[in-house]
Amino acid sequence: MCIYLGIAMVQEKEATLRRVYVLPQELVDRIVAFQNEKGYGSEVEAVRKLLDEALKSRDTYETIIKRFLSRLEALRMPAEVARDVLVGHPLITELKFERDSITFRMTNGYNISIQTDGTVSIEDEYNTIPWPPYSADKKSAKDLDDEIPF
Repeated sequence: MCIYLGIAMVQEKEATLRRVYVLPQELVDRIVAFQNEKGYGSEVEAVRKLLDEALKSRDTYETIIKRFLSRLEALRMPAEVARDVLVGHPLITELKFERDSITFRMTNGYNISIQTDGTVSIEDEYNTIPWPPYSADKKSAKDLDDEIPF
């Protein structure tokens, strides 16, 4: 019974991959210093945190929204998704929980609201930005003319 519970708990964790990277000694020393400074139990944990923070700083409003919507599809609880995706994100300056939505402001000035049904609205200082981002249909003009009924 205990083994079964252990297996179930492992299956609930996020999927991970084992990778091996060769790093210069100076970089390893910096990682170990970071690990000790922050009190992480292992170098692996410290490296995960450093990589996660560095990659988050490269995010755009589009990647954040896509990540949020993907997690919302799985969790169905906007507050839980906000905790996982938005809280502590280096590009998020404000976070507001409302009855039917989560609203956040980014360092670039965008105000983004995501409804519990997944509807997204994005505004900057001057405009409303469409979501999902516009992508031109791959049909050619000739194909479009073929669909006209007269």
